[in-house]
Amino acid sequence: MITTGEETETQQHRDQINKLREKIESTYYQVTQITMGNRPRLQKLQNMFKLKVIIKTANEATGETLDEKDLNTTELNHLIYAAATVIMEEINGMGQYRLQTQRSTTPPWVRRIQDSINDIRKDLSALVEIQRENRKVMNIKRTRLLKKYNIEGKESLDQLIEELKQKVSAKMQQLSRYRKRRTQYYQNKLFRTDCKKFYNRLWQPKPNMKNAPGKEEVENFWREIYGIKVSCNEEVCWIKVQCQKTLA
Repeated sequence: MITTGEETETQQHRDQINKLREKIESTYYQVTQITMGNRPRLQKLQNMFKLKVIIKTANEATGETLDEKDLNTTELNHLIYAAATVIMEEINGMGQYRLQTQRSTTPPWVRRIQDSINDIRKDLSALVEIQRENRKVMNIKRTRLLKKYNIEGKESLDQLIEELKQKVSAKMQQLSRYRKRRTQYYQNKLFRTDCKKFYNRLWQPKPNMKNAPGKEEVENFWREIYGIKVSCNEEVCWIKVQCQKTLA
């Protein structure tokens, strides 16, 4: 005998199949209008529980479509691609999965330098507070930093703070050189491949200034600065020295 809970679960599964089937069939008709060479590349998905559940449901929905239609090899390929597209869209719409699997475009060595700069800045900030004898720095953190950098006295602390500042400056300059080289590389590559696009980027129109002041407003502004006579103390020594230098 089927219980109410089992009936509800079966109905939910049936609704999921119908929902995926509608999406797959809708995507299928869109895919048929695109040549295979112009299809968007599908994202590689990691093996996870949610993916297995959706694939199982999509297989059941696709199986029902195949039972009702007699497809040739090309149409079957379109249907499989449509099902894969729907699965990818369903996975990307679940929570933070898409954000977790999205690869960073920043090179690993650049990320390592940025992490190193952040770590040095944290220690540097705490060391400066220790130098100021700020009691807000916890004893545990104070002991850890003094032991980490082998600090024995105030002179060594001052020297260490200066060294860490120089390290941060050097790493920042390294990142700046990398960004300049990267910009130069992409500009050279764009110049070789698409000169028109290269020059369009160089000659992008500058934003127009809105509400520019009129002629009378500009004249009044400068008249208030240069048009008013001001009496100066001509007896001050620096004016006499400047006059002697000018006459000489």
